[in-house]
This record gives sequence, C-alpha cells and structure tokens, in this order.
Amino acid sequence: MTIRRRDVLVLGSIVTTIYGLRAVPWERLTGRGLTYVEIEDVPPFRRLKSEGKTSSASVALIGIDGPSDDAEVRRARMEALRPDPCPALFGSALTSNAVPIAYFSEFRCPFCRALEQDLDNLMADNPATYHLVQHELPIFGPASELAARASVAAARQGRQQDLRRRFMRTPLVANESSVRRVASDLGLDLEQLAKDMVSPEIQAELDQTRALADLFGFIGTPGLVIGRTVLNGAIPPSMLRQIAKDEKTLSLPIC
Repeated sequence: MTIRRRDVLVLGSIVTTIYGLRAVPWERLTGRGLTYVEIEDVPPFRRLKSEGKTSSASVALIGIDGPSDDAEVRRARMEALRPDPCPALFGSALTSNAVPIAYFSEFRCPFCRALEQDLDNLMADNPATYHLVQHELPIFGPASELAARASVAAARQGRQQDLRRRFMRTPLVANESSVRRVASDLGLDLEQLAKDMVSPEIQAELDQTRALADLFGFIGTPGLVIGRTVLNGAIPPSMLRQIAKDEKTLSLPIC
C-alpha cells in the first residue's frame, strides 16, 4: 500500500490538534479536582467520577468493536480473569516497588501516538516510580493484528518498544515485508521472530489482552490502568500526571 504525502500531512494535523486539546488543564478550568468511584465488580479498581456519573474520562477513542463471532468464548476468558486480573494485567510489575501502568494500544490509533509521548515523559521524569506494562489490542483488522504479533514477538528478544516506535512514529503500514525490514534493521533474529509470531503463546497473550479489555470495558484505544485507576480514551497530560500522583500516595501492592 502506498502512503501519499497528503495522507501523512492530514494525520499529522490530526495528532497536532489532539496534542493542543489535551494540553489544556481541563480539571483546573472546571475548578474541581479528580474524584474516583469504585468499580464494584472488579475490586480494587476505580474510575473517574464526572457530573455524578461514572465515566472513562474521555471520548477520544479510536476503534469501536462490533458484535463478535466468538462472543461466548471471549466472555468465558473474561470471567476467568475477573477473580484476580492483576497477574495478567501487570505481570512482573506487581513485585516491584513502582506504581504499575498497564497501557492498551493499537498501532493505527492517532490518539495512542499522542498519549505515548506523555507516557514517555512521565516515565523519564519518574524512572523508579512507575512501571509501564504494554498490551497490544489490535482492532483495525489484519494489518493491526500483524503489527501486534510482531510487537509481542519482539518482546521475546527484548526489542518490543524499539519495534513499536518504528511503526507508531512513521507512516509505515504493517505487512510481512515491512515487519521483516524493521526487524532486520533492529538486529532481531528474523527466523525466531517469524516462529514466535504464529506461536500458540503469542495467540494466548493477545487473547488474554482482549479478555482484560473486555473486563475493564475498553471499547476502543487507548486504554490505561494506572495503579487502581481505569481510563478508556486519551486524556490531557496534566490529568495523566495528577492521576499518577494520586496513585503514588496509595499503598503497594495494588492487589
């Protein structure tokens, strides 16, 4: 597929607009701080409370799932995680002294591209305070599925974020050729990557991520679980930092 210069400029304009809107400290303009309410069926997690209603903080979502052919299987996976979602959600981050941040993303989501820069800044400013856990949630078809598999497979070789950034921050479209080219540029073992991408273990990880998304009600991307706080959608940098700061005051481990 050919990416035209006009398409790149349009996408750049969209992302720039998103950054501008998200940079406004909305919670200060309203004169209110952040208020949280518990998610009753998934303790100890909570959401933001807005105007007396439980909300997911933003309507800036990309990708809305339609009816699923495997709805019953997905429901069973979701319910299996409900009693104790933390190991699947945070993994090894549960054993650290840092506040875990689970991040659900999609390669073709411009809101994810904007949010990732804010997350990078937060992590750079507080390297020992927060621990980021990546979850790939492909919702835009075969290209997204391929990129997600490549990302999870690259994690086996310690280069997940390097590969992700190449696809997230350039106009590359994921196909077999581009995945191999990027992996080769990064010095990955191409044969091992190809085997891992089609392995049952990678499929199980993607299925688990989908089950977590279903459990927390992520109808699109980006999705975040910052400590105990669940958010679906892009949020301004000031709100991200305030939630992270609030979570830092609470006891660890999360669950």
